Amino acid sequence: MPAERTPDELRAAVDSMFRIRAVESPPSDEGLRTVWHRGARNAELVSEIDTQGRVARHEFSLFDEVLVWERGRGFVTGQTLAEGSTRGAAKVGFDHSVNATRVARVLIALQKYEGPDRIIGHLRELVVALDADANPVEDLGQVTGDTQVPQELLVAAQQTPHERSLWWLIAGFVLITIGLVWLLVK
Repeated sequence: MPAERTPDELRAAVDSMFRIRAVESPPSDEGLRTVWHRGARNAELVSEIDTQGRVARHEFSLFDEVLVWERGRGFVTGQTLAEGSTRGAAKVGFDHSVNATRVARVLIALQKYEGPDRIIGHLRELVVALDADANPVEDLGQVTGDTQVPQELLVAAQQTPHERSLWWLIAGFVLITIGLVWLLVK
């Protein structure tokens, strides 16, 4: 049985979450990229985002509670059987049906979240709907911008460092020449 947590402890865990940009993955073969949020106080959210910026899956752990939401399937709940990330070494025992007590604890943690992160906000809205006895199976809209890389960035990334440094060398030479001419004319 999980340890009893106060509402303040639950909310503090969510408020401590931040996006770990170094762990945002490039799109998979299915076009999904993984965005990982980790809190300093036992909260973690791993989300899979499609190319349109819509959530396909959330995996949220809060202390020992685990909620997984998948588009088209809705929520399942569970409890970690060992400490650690739900993506890492931890084992999760999933419930046979959505556990209302687990949902209530997660709702306490997320209910007052008003931070700027739209992915955490998306999870919050899904949990609020779940608490209202509706297990949402469809997402609630776009949470990130288009994940397609603009063509001009692809072209710039494909230039070799030598090509880029040649342009800087030419620009520097032109600026030095203009500066020397200005000093001579003065």
